[in-house]
Amino acid sequence: MLVYKFGGGVLNDSNGIEQMAEIVRARVSGRLSQDLFLVVSAFGKMTNAFEELWADWIIGRDFSSSYGRIKAFHMGLAKMLFHDKLQIEEILTPVFDKISILLKGQAPKDRNEAYDLLVCYGEILSSVLVSAYLSQSGLENSWLDAREMICTDSYFRESKVNWLETRTKVNEVVSREKQSLIEKKEYGGGRLWLTQGFIGSDLDGRSTTLGREGSDFSAAVFAYVLNASEVVLWKDVPGVMTGDPVDFPEVRKLDQISYLEAIELSYFGAKILHPNTIKPLQNKNIPLIVRHIYHPDAEGTMVIDNPVITDELPVLIIKPNQVLISIQPRDFSFVMEEVLSEVFTILASYHIRINLLQHGAVSLSFCIDYEEERLNNLVNALITDFKILYNTGLDLLTIRHYSQEVMNKLISGRKIYIQQQSRKTARFVLS
Repeated sequence: MLVYKFGGGVLNDSNGIEQMAEIVRARVSGRLSQDLFLVVSAFGKMTNAFEELWADWIIGRDFSSSYGRIKAFHMGLAKMLFHDKLQIEEILTPVFDKISILLKGQAPKDRNEAYDLLVCYGEILSSVLVSAYLSQSGLENSWLDAREMICTDSYFRESKVNWLETRTKVNEVVSREKQSLIEKKEYGGGRLWLTQGFIGSDLDGRSTTLGREGSDFSAAVFAYVLNASEVVLWKDVPGVMTGDPVDFPEVRKLDQISYLEAIELSYFGAKILHPNTIKPLQNKNIPLIVRHIYHPDAEGTMVIDNPVITDELPVLIIKPNQVLISIQPRDFSFVMEEVLSEVFTILASYHIRINLLQHGAVSLSFCIDYEEERLNNLVNALITDFKILYNTGLDLLTIRHYSQEVMNKLISGRKIYIQQQSRKTARFVLS
């Protein structure tokens, strides 16, 4: 079993979908000797578009415009891939009918539950369209619904995988489909399977999502459960770079990195990898390869247990739009375990992740992503027991394998709010 994951950044137009088909065709080479499991994300910026639709829906605002943009995008893309109007209707209409029925009903009171219920259709739409295009291109495949396989808890928008239930469900669904193909004499030792990233369902069958950019993690989950020999993430970059080329022009590709290094980079905010992706692969020693979709024969970056590293290059990661919050107990009590437990419980209740933490005797400072609603909720929850100061519009800069020269170059002329250094990593909160 091989697992290929194609993200929305590369499946954002007909060219990307056609290139995906060519990559799969080259792998198949007339006949598969082993199964190939394809995981796809929502197209381009469609998750953002569905978030706009969700925002309209939950407050009862007219959503015809946001819904219309989503439908127009998918119908337009389908027209570029398929020439038969009836075929396009057969592919997309059933999904849009389900979305329409959902939107006509009352949104769940839990806003996060409503989010997962609606936003999952971005992946459903992309996967049914890609599956149909592959079939049209002579690449017969079996479409599977990830919501029937990935079992999670009910922590909507950032659900945690129930590994035992997921293993059972994945194997049940795949075995059932294989048996059906065998009976039809359509299974000959290898098969293309296609499903969605990012989405699953809880034990009550309610749709859930694994957190933004969670499709990489989905690929790792399927690889772990199905004992894949490797996972390939097809991106629009040559591999894992020493920085985002948009932020840092002079970056280089890392040929190999360890599982541990990949976890560190993803935790610090490297966009190329989802933070949860590595652990299930490391547990079974499954190699992860990041490749460029338009240069499929290039080596890319390999994430393995014992990489060969000849030169430890500085890796630069910047997280913009940060909020630095500093709190102090109103009774001047020490910031000990009880205070930390209280603050972390409040943060968890609002699904807020800390990107950097620092505390003194009677104060605690932490950096989080700026989201106005969550920030307001957090401040209101803390203000009774704590004095609060916060700054918005900041950057969190991380330099992995730093040198003094690199640090000086990147922080020169900027105001430093917090500076932290360990043996391998330097981090700065800057304006």
